[in-house]
Amino acid sequence: MPKRSSRIPAGLEELRQLLIFLAKKDLWIAGVWVIIFFITQLTASGVPMLFDPFIGAVAGGIIGWYIAEDAVAEAGFGGIVLTILLVLACWIPVWFTDWLLNQIMHALLGWPMTFGRWILLTFTTIFSLIASVWRSVADE
Repeated sequence: MPKRSSRIPAGLEELRQLLIFLAKKDLWIAGVWVIIFFITQLTASGVPMLFDPFIGAVAGGIIGWYIAEDAVAEAGFGGIVLTILLVLACWIPVWFTDWLLNQIMHALLGWPMTFGRWILLTFTTIFSLIASVWRSVADE
Protein backbone atom coordinates (compact mmCIF):
# COMPACT_ATOMS: atom_id res chain seq x y z
CA MET A 1 0.00 0.00 0.00
CA PRO A 2 1.51 3.36 -1.00
CA LYS A 3 2.38 5.80 1.72
CA ARG A 4 0.08 8.84 1.82
CA SER A 5 1.74 12.15 1.26
CA SER A 6 0.99 14.84 3.80
CA ARG A 7 1.82 17.60 1.33
CA ILE A 8 -0.66 20.33 0.66
CA PRO A 9 -2.13 20.24 -2.88
CA ALA A 10 -0.46 22.66 -5.29
CA GLY A 11 -3.48 24.97 -5.61
CA LEU A 12 -3.87 25.31 -1.86
CA GLU A 13 -0.14 25.87 -1.41
CA GLU A 14 -0.30 28.81 -3.83
CA LEU A 15 -3.27 30.20 -1.91
CA ARG A 16 -1.43 29.77 1.39
CA GLN A 17 1.63 31.59 0.04
CA LEU A 18 -0.56 34.42 -1.27
CA LEU A 19 -2.37 34.80 2.06
CA ILE A 20 0.96 35.01 3.90
CA PHE A 21 2.17 37.57 1.35
CA LEU A 22 -1.01 39.66 1.81
CA ALA A 23 -0.93 39.32 5.61
CA LYS A 24 2.55 40.86 5.71
CA LYS A 25 1.35 43.79 3.63
CA ASP A 26 -1.77 44.12 5.78
CA LEU A 27 0.34 44.61 8.89
CA TRP A 28 2.01 47.61 7.25
CA ILE A 29 -1.34 49.00 6.16
CA ALA A 30 -2.75 48.66 9.69
CA GLY A 31 0.28 50.48 11.09
CA VAL A 32 -0.04 53.30 8.58
CA TRP A 33 -3.76 53.53 9.26
CA VAL A 34 -3.05 54.16 12.94
CA ILE A 35 -1.05 57.22 11.88
CA ILE A 36 -3.79 58.35 9.46
CA PHE A 37 -6.43 57.86 12.17
CA PHE A 38 -4.74 60.24 14.57
CA ILE A 39 -3.69 62.80 11.96
CA THR A 40 -7.20 63.02 10.51
CA GLN A 41 -8.73 63.80 13.88
CA LEU A 42 -7.97 67.38 12.91
CA THR A 43 -10.29 67.01 9.91
CA ALA A 44 -13.01 64.97 11.63
CA SER A 45 -15.58 67.75 11.71
CA GLY A 46 -16.27 71.28 10.58
CA VAL A 47 -14.81 72.91 7.47
CA PRO A 48 -11.57 70.83 7.52
CA MET A 49 -13.82 67.81 6.92
CA LEU A 50 -13.87 68.87 3.25
CA PHE A 51 -10.32 67.48 2.96
CA ASP A 52 -11.34 63.97 4.06
CA PRO A 53 -12.49 62.80 0.61
CA PHE A 54 -9.13 63.80 -0.86
CA ILE A 55 -7.18 62.17 1.98
CA GLY A 56 -9.29 59.01 1.69
CA ALA A 57 -8.88 58.86 -2.09
CA VAL A 58 -5.10 59.21 -1.90
CA ALA A 59 -4.81 56.73 0.97
CA GLY A 60 -7.10 54.24 -0.80
CA GLY A 61 -5.20 54.53 -4.07
CA ILE A 62 -1.88 53.93 -2.37
CA ILE A 63 -3.24 51.04 -0.28
CA GLY A 64 -4.83 49.33 -3.29
CA TRP A 65 -1.73 49.75 -5.42
CA TYR A 66 0.53 48.49 -2.61
CA ILE A 67 -1.59 45.41 -1.96
CA ALA A 68 -1.85 44.41 -5.62
CA GLU A 69 1.81 45.05 -6.42
CA ASP A 70 3.49 41.71 -7.21
CA ALA A 71 0.37 39.82 -6.04
CA VAL A 72 -0.29 38.21 -9.43
CA ALA A 73 3.26 36.90 -9.65
CA GLU A 74 3.12 35.71 -6.05
CA ALA A 75 -0.27 34.02 -6.46
CA GLY A 76 0.38 32.16 -9.67
CA PHE A 77 -3.28 32.57 -10.59
CA GLY A 78 -5.61 35.39 -11.52
CA GLY A 79 -9.26 36.05 -12.10
CA ILE A 80 -12.10 36.82 -9.77
CA VAL A 81 -10.69 34.82 -6.84
CA LEU A 82 -7.52 36.90 -6.82
CA THR A 83 -9.51 40.10 -7.22
CA ILE A 84 -11.73 39.27 -4.24
CA LEU A 85 -8.73 38.39 -2.09
CA LEU A 86 -6.96 41.61 -3.00
CA VAL A 87 -10.00 43.76 -2.27
CA LEU A 88 -10.54 42.07 1.09
CA ALA A 89 -6.85 42.50 1.87
CA CYS A 90 -7.33 46.23 1.28
CA TRP A 91 -10.49 46.61 3.30
CA ILE A 92 -9.94 44.40 6.36
CA PRO A 93 -6.91 46.16 7.88
CA VAL A 94 -8.37 49.62 7.30
CA TRP A 95 -11.84 48.92 8.67
CA PHE A 96 -10.69 46.70 11.55
CA THR A 97 -7.96 49.12 12.65
CA ASP A 98 -10.30 52.09 12.42
CA TRP A 99 -13.05 50.27 14.31
CA LEU A 100 -10.63 49.20 17.05
CA LEU A 101 -9.10 52.65 17.43
CA ASN A 102 -12.53 54.26 17.35
CA GLN A 103 -13.72 51.99 20.17
CA ILE A 104 -10.62 52.68 22.26
CA MET A 105 -10.61 56.44 21.73
CA HIS A 106 -14.35 56.72 22.27
CA ALA A 107 -14.00 54.91 25.58
CA LEU A 108 -10.94 56.91 26.69
CA LEU A 109 -11.56 60.39 25.31
CA GLY A 110 -15.12 60.34 24.02
CA TRP A 111 -14.16 60.74 20.33
CA PRO A 112 -17.29 60.00 18.30
CA MET A 113 -17.52 58.53 14.82
CA THR A 114 -18.07 61.68 12.78
CA PHE A 115 -19.31 62.19 9.27
CA GLY A 116 -15.79 63.23 8.26
CA ARG A 117 -14.37 59.92 9.51
CA TRP A 118 -17.10 58.02 7.66
CA ILE A 119 -16.32 59.90 4.42
CA LEU A 120 -12.61 59.18 4.88
CA LEU A 121 -13.31 55.46 5.25
CA THR A 122 -15.74 55.43 2.33
CA PHE A 123 -13.33 57.10 -0.08
CA THR A 124 -10.48 54.88 1.12
CA THR A 125 -12.62 51.80 0.54
CA ILE A 126 -13.73 52.83 -2.94
CA PHE A 127 -10.31 53.94 -4.16
CA SER A 128 -8.51 50.92 -2.70
CA LEU A 129 -10.91 48.70 -4.64
CA ILE A 130 -10.27 50.63 -7.86
CA ALA A 131 -6.49 50.69 -7.46
CA SER A 132 -6.12 47.02 -6.48
CA VAL A 133 -8.28 45.78 -9.34
CA TRP A 134 -6.57 48.09 -11.83
CA ARG A 135 -3.10 46.98 -10.75
CA SER A 136 -3.91 43.27 -10.70
CA VAL A 137 -5.60 43.37 -14.12
CA ALA A 138 -2.65 45.28 -15.55
CA ASP A 139 -0.26 42.64 -14.21
CA GLU A 140 -2.24 39.67 -15.58
